[in-house]
Amino acid sequence: MIDESTLALLLRITGVGMIALAIAHRPIARRLDWKKDVKQLAPTNEAIFHSHLFFLCLALVLLGTALLFDAGAFVERSRLGQWIAGMLLVFWSFRLYRQWFGFPQSLWRGKRLETRIHFVFTVIWIAVVSVFGTLFAWQMGWVG
Repeated sequence: MIDESTLALLLRITGVGMIALAIAHRPIARRLDWKKDVKQLAPTNEAIFHSHLFFLCLALVLLGTALLFDAGAFVERSRLGQWIAGMLLVFWSFRLYRQWFGFPQSLWRGKRLETRIHFVFTVIWIAVVSVFGTLFAWQMGWVG
């Protein structure tokens, strides 16, 4: 069984992770040299790339901030809480799925660093899905 305070703590930790992930996009972009690759795109596609990246990071920061500073609002049982928990569960479940089926294995298989990164992110996405799965079960009254 999980109690309200433990679930809130897990949500706060997840919030910190969401903010860290948004911030990590800067060094990731440098490491993967996105600037060079993006300059090869048509201007419309370049603008779309930058817009999508900005809004992805903004969404991560906003979600992370809400989880970090008001986890109790997510734990408080309500119909809206059920919807939000369910949507977060579906969203991050698809991200976990894409970790294995959205990237060609040739990008990481047989490459020591890339394989480690692939498995580290697999563990991270499993943890995130577990937290939001637990939140959904909590909201539905199946646990707690």
